[in-house]
Amino acid sequence: MELFRHTAILLWGAAALAALLFFRFKAEESRVAAARSLLGPAYEGLAQSPAAARRRLRGLLYLAALALALLAAAGPQWGVELSPVTDLKGNVIIAVDTSYSMAARDIKPSRLENARLLLGAIAERFVEYRIGVVAFSGEAYVQCPLTTDQEAVSYFASSLTPGMLPAQGTDFSSAIGTALGMLSRYGGQKVMVLITDGEDHSSVLDTALKDAEAQNLKIFTVGIGTPDGELIPMTDSAGNTLEYKKDNSGKTVVSRLGESELMKIASRTGAAYIRYGGPDSAAADIRKAVGALDLEKSRGKGRSNYKNRYQWPLALALVLLLIELSVMERGLDPRLLRLGRRAAPMAALLLLLPALSTAGSGALARKGNSAYDKKDWSKAFEYYGRAMQQDPKDKRLDFNTGDAFYRLEDYAKAREFYEQAAAAPAVAARASYNRGNALFKTGDVQGAIDSYRRTLMLDPKDENALFNLQKALEQKKKNSCKDPKDDKKDKDKKPQDKKDQKPDQDKKDQDKKDQQQKEQEKKDQQKQEQEKKKQEAREKSRQILEMMKEKEKAAARNPDQAQQALRQAGKPPPQPRMEDW
Repeated sequence: MELFRHTAILLWGAAALAALLFFRFKAEESRVAAARSLLGPAYEGLAQSPAAARRRLRGLLYLAALALALLAAAGPQWGVELSPVTDLKGNVIIAVDTSYSMAARDIKPSRLENARLLLGAIAERFVEYRIGVVAFSGEAYVQCPLTTDQEAVSYFASSLTPGMLPAQGTDFSSAIGTALGMLSRYGGQKVMVLITDGEDHSSVLDTALKDAEAQNLKIFTVGIGTPDGELIPMTDSAGNTLEYKKDNSGKTVVSRLGESELMKIASRTGAAYIRYGGPDSAAADIRKAVGALDLEKSRGKGRSNYKNRYQWPLALALVLLLIELSVMERGLDPRLLRLGRRAAPMAALLLLLPALSTAGSGALARKGNSAYDKKDWSKAFEYYGRAMQQDPKDKRLDFNTGDAFYRLEDYAKAREFYEQAAAAPAVAARASYNRGNALFKTGDVQGAIDSYRRTLMLDPKDENALFNLQKALEQKKKNSCKDPKDDKKDKDKKPQDKKDQKPDQDKKDQDKKDQQQKEQEKKDQQKQEQEKKKQEAREKSRQILEMMKEKEKAAARNPDQAQQALRQAGKPPPQPRMEDW
């Protein structure tokens, strides 16, 4: 057994302490020699005085406290304890094929849309697993690192599109290698779900499968598509089909489901092949197959560790430092000591009163946080309210109460509590941001814009506030396009037309022609606006694609940079951020 967990700290610390003792001893010798030369025989009497004894005692206490602190830092350990293994289940990597062939529509609406639905269904059934997402075509990139946050998995899944990666084709070996790299530092089960149409163009697949077998990686393959196949549409930014993909010789490509390769991968790794028949059924089959795997290596076991005993020397070091501070070179007046003993209980009570008053509110706030995590919003509001009665000055409770009302969809009350929380500088930026979300939900677009702007004044780096501000400004612009005066004129005009209507047939014909002309002008105007919006969308799409290409080229050697570029290119509006802390 090793008595110390960090032996290097102990050795270097002991050397530093020895050097300190040496220099202190030399300094003390010099001081004594100088005092003797100046005072002569009188120095011996001073050296035996109580003040000198107290000074030596303070030095010894200080050095002893340093030595005990050094022992605590070295991590003394003795005794054995069993710590449970946290990875009782394991890790799942979902690799999704994003090549152009996944845009085929033999399974409506498309193969990739169904793959995204299947990814979400798998995440719901593997809540006790870490889940990561890999997007691959000719190369593989980490789309979402291993996490237990299902919202993060859903967010990254929503950005998967055909042809999103720069290297085209389909390379299973690259996806398997990326998954092995992600799983290398985790224990427990290692499962990979490969969602593809089965058209592999890799020449080193056997090598990748050998590596997977060596690391006990189970690869479940899911085939999406039909054996008859379908043409691969090439679409614009609006989703309109421009043409169908052709090969180098100019022939139209028909993408068919290749099941033989997928069966081979599954059988080589001791897993199973599943033909896609719907997201729920395929996810249930995968969950059942993974549950049937051998869990003996990770279920109900623990590992023995030595108990860390750093608390004892650290506590003794603090006690010695307190004693060293209390020892003075000159004695205290006895009357002062008696007064201190009488005042000590009262001072301790005064110091404990604030802690006692806030202890109850802190416990209630923690219960509210627990209920909030369990999505019991009404219970969380109850605990926060009781905590606010005990500690009304804590604006964090107002913030959390606003969160609870927001989740209960009572946006008016949520806005009120966010306004109260914004009075505290520590939570002003977050409270202003959530207040903007609540105002936007109630239809107060201008109020939401003001709140987002205030958030950016307090925290200029808040990207979510900037994004939501842009969305709110766009909504305000859309609302301003509807001129209420025109509606009022139309309403006023219709009764007048009926009032002045004459039986004259020519007048009726003229009114009918005018009405048709107005309708035609309105249709032409709407058509022009639609064309303008389409042109803007095409230009924006072109800019985004150019940005993606440049960032993907620059980050081809770094998957993390590629992932960030993809997220920035297709970032959807964020959901309201309810922070609870």
